[in-house]
Amino acid sequence: MKWEKLNNWIQIIGMLGVIGSLVFVGLQLKQSQEIAIAAQYQARLESASSHYTSILQSNPALHAIGTDILSDMLADPSIPEDLKAWASAQPVEELAVRLIGAIIALKSHDNVYFQYQSGFIDQESWDALCTQLKIGLDDQRTWMKSIYLENPMVWRESYRELIEELIE
Repeated sequence: MKWEKLNNWIQIIGMLGVIGSLVFVGLQLKQSQEIAIAAQYQARLESASSHYTSILQSNPALHAIGTDILSDMLADPSIPEDLKAWASAQPVEELAVRLIGAIIALKSHDNVYFQYQSGFIDQESWDALCTQLKIGLDDQRTWMKSIYLENPMVWRESYRELIEELIE
């Protein structure tokens, strides 16, 4: 009888060990998946940044983009006349650089926010980066707010919510 009880206890302990191991493996898999998703998000940002960097290195591309931007600005009745006058006085390449800079900044902050949401950036770092994002959105010279407002649906929902909160 004593051996039976001991055997039962050994089996129970063994089952608890197996269950604990399975829980541990499950947590490891979840963490590995989160890391892979964050790495994939980072890789997409790097790919987009490379694309925009190649455009920045091409004067004909900058000229074409800047010319389109200026045409769009001049045709848009919601843009104030003083801004249209300023844009008309700028080299069109400068307009393209501002546009690309705003897009890269927004994409970079989206990536950072995703990394923060995934637990890969601590609160103190995020607070500093969020402050930088707010400053960028508030500064009309960066065009970040204008680029965001032009088509907010291209951004992740949680990032849109963050930006909407920051621009209020």
